[in-house]
Amino acid sequence: MRLRKIDRYLLVLALFFLLAVLRRDDMPGEEVLPDLFRVAVHRPVLAPIAQAANGEVLEQTALRSELEAARREIRVLKEQVQRRDELARFFRELKWEGRPEALPGWVISVDSDAFTRKFHLSVGSAEGAKAGQPVVEGKALLGLLVAVEPNTSIARRVDDPGFRLEVEIETAKGVERGVASGNGDGGLDVELVRKADALKEGDPVFTSRYHGDVPPGLLVGWVESVEDLDRDDILEVTVQPAAALGRWAQVEVLRRR
Repeated sequence: MRLRKIDRYLLVLALFFLLAVLRRDDMPGEEVLPDLFRVAVHRPVLAPIAQAANGEVLEQTALRSELEAARREIRVLKEQVQRRDELARFFRELKWEGRPEALPGWVISVDSDAFTRKFHLSVGSAEGAKAGQPVVEGKALLGLLVAVEPNTSIARRVDDPGFRLEVEIETAKGVERGVASGNGDGGLDVELVRKADALKEGDPVFTSRYHGDVPPGLLVGWVESVEDLDRDDILEVTVQPAAALGRWAQVEVLRRR
């Protein structure tokens, strides 16, 4: 049976396609397309299809990237709302002379090296900020302001070696007091705590009631370990900070009204 002209043409194209798949040059993995197949099939038919497919893949990848970015932004906004609600509840329950006011600010930059744990904020004296005021993430203490300009300020983080603050540790048998200082390694050490058998890992640590600009009851962290290294009945307590020290962008400065 004689083949029609169109059938012969299709057969030739099929043979060229088969040769293109099977034939390779000296470089493994690289296909060599015959000139006729390249002109008749690859350029007019296969190349546009591949280009369109690649474009669709790139578009889908971009859409997935945008969707993930939107999800991250939503998570951040939800966290900010939760922290604001937590701080509002803290204000309602706070028994302190002169109710505090929250001044929202953004972390502009961070200074962190072997000796420093500080960060710069976009809030200053023009909004009522001053040195000594606490910087919080929700009701968790993040640090204290140490220098204030009209529109910016610098805060010392709770784990900065220069940070010191009297705190109260709530135990099963009452409240134990001590002085917390930053250890420069992402945590705090509390000293001058008298021997207390009830003190244990996981006990919450709060700001005390004896600070003029720092309201009592801000969450500093949780007891991580308790030791009596010198065996003198003076405990060395390590505290894990409550604030996420490396994961914030917007915070609040608290000031008296």
